[in-house]
Amino acid sequence: MILTGLCTLLIISRVKTSTISMLTDDETTNATSLNLDTLDSNNVDIFRQLLNQETIIRMTLVKNVHALMKDMLTLQEKLTAAENRISKIHTSTDQEISKLKEEVKLLKMENVFLKNNTAQVRAEIDHLNENLTDLSNTLTDVKIEVRYLSITLFDINTNLRETAKILQHHNNSMENINSDIANNDRKQSAALLELGKQHVRFIDDIRNTTRTMKADIDQFQTDQWRLSASVSSLELFRNNQTKCDQNQEVAFTASVTSGSSTWNSGTLIFDMAITNTGNGYNPSTGVFTSPISGTYVFYVSAVEYSAQHLAIDIVVNSVSKVRAYGHNAASYQTGTNMVVLKLQKGDSVWVRHYSGKGYHTHPVPITTFSGYLIS
Repeated sequence: MILTGLCTLLIISRVKTSTISMLTDDETTNATSLNLDTLDSNNVDIFRQLLNQETIIRMTLVKNVHALMKDMLTLQEKLTAAENRISKIHTSTDQEISKLKEEVKLLKMENVFLKNNTAQVRAEIDHLNENLTDLSNTLTDVKIEVRYLSITLFDINTNLRETAKILQHHNNSMENINSDIANNDRKQSAALLELGKQHVRFIDDIRNTTRTMKADIDQFQTDQWRLSASVSSLELFRNNQTKCDQNQEVAFTASVTSGSSTWNSGTLIFDMAITNTGNGYNPSTGVFTSPISGTYVFYVSAVEYSAQHLAIDIVVNSVSKVRAYGHNAASYQTGTNMVVLKLQKGDSVWVRHYSGKGYHTHPVPITTFSGYLIS
């Protein structure tokens, strides 16, 4: 803006020196005298226009001068502010220069220290170079080993893939084996459960057998006592035999001629009469019929067939009196019993099935039925 004002001022000055102001009557050597008398109305209009233009130019020039003065004042203020800033900058620059000088001194001292340490650093560099050479050699060896290791690793990977295939095959086999084992475990568990039940039943049977054996032992003791009494009666019978009428002698012993594994009901027929004094026993029906009234002794012995328990009764007129029992704890167990009965003439006595099945025999009879009159 200041330069624009200066340029305008110069232009106005130059125009002013080359023209003549019509209002001030100033003359110049370049001006041309005008004769007012010769002016016509057209020239008067032109003259007026020129006067108006000059007035406008002067007013514009005055405004520009005033603006230029204001710009000059503003420029002076800015120059003053700039000088103050420059002085401040000089002051700060001097301080910075002093600091930089101190830093330069420090750098020089550090440079001297570094120069002094250069020899040591070079020695260390030489040592590092030697180490680098050794490291390069070592690295070369390592690269060779890495190549060998790569080849080995490739072989290992190949073996691993083959091993993985084998392992997968083994895993499939193991799954099948585990499945079979699980099925076998279920079957074995069921079998063990059944065995457990059988064991419980077996224990119960043993306990029952024990109780039965105890009862049999008690019964055997009773039978022994009865047998002793029978022996005594036989002795008495023998002693009185000479006094008795031959028609009153009654005694029999019968046995089976063959065993059976299926007999399970009805009368046990002892089909072979070993002794049949008085003909009271019928080997065809297995029934003894009392020929006379009196006291009789009857004894039965039966062997069960191959661990099939057997229980039989001595009955009088279809009424059970005593029972013989052969348990199935082992094969071919013997059941025995004896009874003394008061019979009337015509009473019937036989051996009847109670439980179990089958009976065993031998060429020498072991399953027998006996009876005799004692009085």
